[in-house]
Amino acid sequence: MSSLRALALLATLALAPASALAEPEDAIFGVNYVFTSVDAYTAGYGHFVVTGVVAGESTPRVIRFSGYGLSLQDADRCDRFALIAMTRPGRYQFSYFQEAPNQYPTCTLTRM
Repeated sequence: MSSLRALALLATLALAPASALAEPEDAIFGVNYVFTSVDAYTAGYGHFVVTGVVAGESTPRVIRFSGYGLSLQDADRCDRFALIAMTRPGRYQFSYFQEAPNQYPTCTLTRM
């Protein structure tokens, strides 16, 4: 690898947001997560991961929400809400709340 290419790679990694390289933290049941912006949304089997800025914070976080009791309709609704918040930054807040592992989650989209 040429030194110029290595320098470009190093600069790219140094300028990448920390959240892009971070392992997702597991969501805590009973906590309402309100995202003022959504940068990324990944749906997986039995879980989804949201990267975004939580209300009251200034840096993005990567949070994994486990889908215990998550039906396909709930997952679809959360998907749509997160995607709307992602495509219209600053206009909507996306929130996710799940009281306990055996209860259905509540996803909310709120106009700011």
